Amino acid sequence: MRIFPENASSYGAEIDFIFWLITAVVAVGSVIVIFLILYPLFTRNKQRSQEQRYLKGQGFKQMKLIYLGIVILAIADFSFLLKEGPTWTKIEETLPKDDLHIAVIGRQWLWEFVYPGPDGKLYTADDVKKINQLYIPVNSVVHMDIQSYDVIHSVFIPNARLKQDALPGRSITRWVKMTKTGTFPLSCAEICGIGHANMKANITVQSQEDFQKTLAKLYKK
Repeated sequence: MRIFPENASSYGAEIDFIFWLITAVVAVGSVIVIFLILYPLFTRNKQRSQEQRYLKGQGFKQMKLIYLGIVILAIADFSFLLKEGPTWTKIEETLPKDDLHIAVIGRQWLWEFVYPGPDGKLYTADDVKKINQLYIPVNSVVHMDIQSYDVIHSVFIPNARLKQDALPGRSITRWVKMTKTGTFPLSCAEICGIGHANMKANITVQSQEDFQKTLAKLYKK
């Protein structure tokens, strides 16, 4: 049984690893906490329990489990940071050289994809647009200027492990490199009004040859 959608991006495996690392550490911590709560309930009785007395909890004997918990949590947090830091720097703070530069614009309640026209430059008069259908070439770095015309939207591509809010008045550039051909869903992950649930699109990842044919058809329209 597949828990996540199929990974089809160059950095998806790294994000999945971080998820499972956090899940494993939290699971182990949860088991320990549950054990410490339940163990006395099943092992203590009136004969084995000490007489109840007031403890201030200021001595090391009473505080040692708290200190131990703080140390374990600190080690876990630093292990997350050591893995997360380079990954997020690579994905969110570094833009590799692009093979294609497009704009992804959200509006109530559709996605508008803008391609550079025959001049190869985005935001010029010959740009071409496609509604709710994005075509990109496989194994190519695609820069996406994520924008919104009206309210806050969120670009969510599960198979690419990509999610980025689209904010009115701002343009946020993210990148993706899809490693598998096929058609994958793109949806809005931010409640944006009554039509939010229907704000969906498809990403078709094509071979370089097929993508060039698709572009040629778009230019003719």
